[in-house]
Amino acid sequence: MFDEKKAIEKRLSQIDSIESKIMEELQAEREELRVRLQDLESGTGKSPEKGRSRRPKRSVEGLRELAVAYLKEQKVPVRAVEIQRFVEQESGRKITNMSAFMRALEPEYKRIRKLGRGLYIYEYGID
Repeated sequence: MFDEKKAIEKRLSQIDSIESKIMEELQAEREELRVRLQDLESGTGKSPEKGRSRRPKRSVEGLRELAVAYLKEQKVPVRAVEIQRFVEQESGRKITNMSAFMRALEPEYKRIRKLGRGLYIYEYGID
């Protein structure tokens, strides 16, 4: 028969086991952090992760140029979906987030304006 005393003893045993595992993990993490800190202080430590560049990749630049060329060709406001279809058809590459693509494009090309929900135009009169 399983009584309350045995249940409590078993749970205490489980807690002891879990506690020792957690202590080992914390000690290992502490040691890793100390080693990393020593590397940084000595100047020999290289960043374990590569930093991301804010400059677009060349493949994205080509897609942007296609989008700008399409907008220049059209003299009227164009929906982002139409721009996306054109760029994907011409390049053979897929644009997964058109809003982000156009948001990143606007600061680089000052003549491109967003008129409203998904409408873009290339303005010729701006200098």
